Amino acid sequence: MGIKCSNTAEVYFENCEIPVENVLGEVGGGFKVAMNILNNGRFGMGACLTGTMRMLISKATDHANNRKQFISNLREYQGIQQKIAKMNLLCYANESMAYMLCGNMDRGAPEYQLEAAISKIFASQAAWDVCDETIQILGGAGFMKDVGVERWMRDLRIFRIFEGTNDILKLFIALNGVQDIGKKFKSAGTVGAMMGLAKSKFLPAAPLKNKVHSDLGPSVDMLRGDIAKYSVAVSEQVIKHKKKIIEQQVLLNRVADVAILLQSMASVISRSNTMAEKGDTSEIALANAWCADSHQRIKTLIEDIGDSDVTKVDHVVLNVGKMSLDANGYLAKSPIGC
Repeated sequence: MGIKCSNTAEVYFENCEIPVENVLGEVGGGFKVAMNILNNGRFGMGACLTGTMRMLISKATDHANNRKQFISNLREYQGIQQKIAKMNLLCYANESMAYMLCGNMDRGAPEYQLEAAISKIFASQAAWDVCDETIQILGGAGFMKDVGVERWMRDLRIFRIFEGTNDILKLFIALNGVQDIGKKFKSAGTVGAMMGLAKSKFLPAAPLKNKVHSDLGPSVDMLRGDIAKYSVAVSEQVIKHKKKIIEQQVLLNRVADVAILLQSMASVISRSNTMAEKGDTSEIALANAWCADSHQRIKTLIEDIGDSDVTKVDHVVLNVGKMSLDANGYLAKSPIGC
């Protein structure tokens, strides 16, 4: 389908004996070695796909600036402006997280697997969305091979699958945070744990300075407020479900989605503030726009996490999935009786 220059093949090991001098790490510790390799692949994805998104945005803006529809160029229409804005914001947030992750690694951070997983999930989805919108802006031309965007779309589809599927990585992110909160409850009791959640694994790795550029103040306030509400909402679910929370995958997906957005907000604030300290305030508008949009999505997700009515709807939808699996196919009959 895509990445056709990649020589992908299956390798089978049957009765394969490894000489002692060729063992990597300790015998039985291969899984840890494999996970470290995956971490390295994940962190590079954010940087790699930033370049892809930049090229796609260039193609989309060039077409919008030069293509005339009726009496105006495409750039004059709000629908196009909104698409271009979202593409820029996705690229900026992704690039900011990639730099933040690489900075932590360069500083010798002992653990960065959660940040790497977050970066991988965000980058692979953002690049797909940017490519999809680029084709939409280009119209019929975007569907043609000569333009080249269709190849990028085919190549991009694999990024949500390899180095760990996004679905599994979301559960990895959520369960790591839930486990951290569970340990706090066990050691400090419910009240003590609730008071100490500011250090949860869920929360962004990016440092929030006490002093930021004044124009970033509202974004910092939104982030701090979202972190506080998120910590309480997730803690309530840990208390409610206890160990069985690992079975609540729909809930855990929402938990992971908020964690990813929080990390992205912290990253863009940190980056734009650093640039402002150097005298360049041009990125503050990007950071504030991303934070405002993320804040609205986080608000909805947090409400859904604790809403029993939403949980009931989840069960209704999940039941349809089970029925389809039992039927081994599409549930509904043909309306014309064929």
